[in-house]
Amino acid sequence: MAKKSRAPAPTPTVYVQLLPMPGTKVLFWAVGECPYCAAKHYHPAGTMQGDPTERLGEVQAPCGNGAYVLALEPRPLRKKGKKGRRRAPWEEADSEDW
Repeated sequence: MAKKSRAPAPTPTVYVQLLPMPGTKVLFWAVGECPYCAAKHYHPAGTMQGDPTERLGEVQAPCGNGAYVLALEPRPLRKKGKKGRRRAPWEEADSEDW
């Protein structure tokens, strides 16, 4: 079994935001804070006709300190609403042994 110190460090994941370049049809992925140098970086995402999510994944940092994974922030869970609140007590009661 390998020592923990010899195991490669996982590639850090950074959350990005899609930004258009003013006056053009070019899009960029904006990294708010680089995990290596704490600066803001931009990565090309294609044009408005293409799918910019195809450019997500592992890329090299422009500062030259290593690679990171471009990813979108996870969406929050939806609330159950009124129907879900009504149903929850009944589902709990059904799971109990009678």
